[in-house]
Amino acid sequence: MSGGRIALISAWNKEGLDDFAAGLRDMGWRLFASGGTADVISKAGIDVISTERITGMNSILGGRVKTLHPELHAAILAAGKDREERKRTGKPVFDLVAVDFYPFHETAGMDPEDPALAELIDIGGPAMARAAAKNWRHVVSATGSDVFPHVLDVLSGGSDDDTFRRTMAARTFDMTSHYDMAVTSSLERGLVPGLRYGENPHQAAEVHFKWPRTGFGLAEVLGGKPLSYNNYLDADAAWELVVSMPPEQHAAVLLKHGNPCGAGVGPGPLEAFENAFRADRISPYGGILALNRVVDMELVERLKGLFLEIVMAPLFETDALERLRKRKKLRIIRMPDGKPGDKVVRSIWGGVLRQDPDRVDGLERIDVVTKRRPTEEELQAMDLLWRICRSVKSNAVVVGDTRGALGVGAGQMSRIESLDLAIRRAKREGHSLEGAVLASDGFFPFSDGPDMAAGAGITAIVQPGGSIRDDEVAAAADKHGIAMVFTGTRHFRH
Repeated sequence: MSGGRIALISAWNKEGLDDFAAGLRDMGWRLFASGGTADVISKAGIDVISTERITGMNSILGGRVKTLHPELHAAILAAGKDREERKRTGKPVFDLVAVDFYPFHETAGMDPEDPALAELIDIGGPAMARAAAKNWRHVVSATGSDVFPHVLDVLSGGSDDDTFRRTMAARTFDMTSHYDMAVTSSLERGLVPGLRYGENPHQAAEVHFKWPRTGFGLAEVLGGKPLSYNNYLDADAAWELVVSMPPEQHAAVLLKHGNPCGAGVGPGPLEAFENAFRADRISPYGGILALNRVVDMELVERLKGLFLEIVMAPLFETDALERLRKRKKLRIIRMPDGKPGDKVVRSIWGGVLRQDPDRVDGLERIDVVTKRRPTEEELQAMDLLWRICRSVKSNAVVVGDTRGALGVGAGQMSRIESLDLAIRRAKREGHSLEGAVLASDGFFPFSDGPDMAAGAGITAIVQPGGSIRDDEVAAAADKHGIAMVFTGTRHFRH
């Protein structure tokens, strides 16, 4: 076994396998392969050594176990002194592990109880691939037959350096994670809520809850139909906001299509709802109501005549729950303790974006940039509206007071349009903005923001700052007697 580089090949997809094996042979590699892979390579006239030479067995359990053997994995995982010792004693160590998994995609639509589904779950392949990826400083982990030609090109050019090996290791773990997720999704059919479709009826969809269960994986649907794809998205947005509100007060959030229509606080659930509802009495129809504390009968009676898709809270009084359950189309969700804190993941074509969650606990740090300092009441309103503004899609502007939002401007292409929308919505509901406070998720790039705010009667602004015209914007606020603070933290939400 001494001298030369050694490859281990185990591939379900045999297409192009002979070319791959021939390419390695022509570069002086010695080849090991298991089962049917060895047969295909041998029939192509290429010398190949069966893994039986290492394991002492062809297979057991009718072929279910072929490569799960300590000596085989030792040949993959050996590093440092162990690797040198194996070479010294004539035992093989692999420089390349090329694996192609069983085609689990063929199980689509199969009953998870069907024994044929379990037979297509690859165990040995992912185990060898992961072992090679772990030992990437010594072993090239080539996972998936589609990458075999590229690996040949790199090896023939002598470019299999650490960067290449680490790239291949990352690819392997990505592929095994997707493979495991496909198995998970198949096995948990019927064990997690089914979704009729995605955002639209022509889109298939499913929900997956990670282990250990948290958040919606622990939520209880106490009444109404199962949640839809859009229900989960909106409920998640509503819950993230309501648990970010000041914990010492009852808080309520009304949300529709990913944006809060209103959010408010009060001494009880009814008052919190009224302060949220006042910002927009039209849009919440068919939306979500989330509360951070209890739902009581007084609130339920107030909700009569308002069609909601979901009412969610951590606690429901017994009589209130029974009354809500009489609404056949209303989904009632009891949420577990805790706050969202996982990485935020979004898909893009060919990949995903991952980021830390945008956590906000009010005004942690502010810089007063105007001559007039905000009053204590204005600071209290700023703290509340800053929390709300974070959950509104950018460009986002929220106007309101110490009880919550009076108008919300969301998702406009320019910030001045969002401000105009927030003011118009507040006026549509009959609210005066004299003495109101404004929160903006990003900086005002021009002085027209404070100018428009002043014209509506707004007296205080909280914004991140960071514009090249911050001085000009602050001067405009001073001209109108507006108190303005910078937080230094932006809260874009796309």
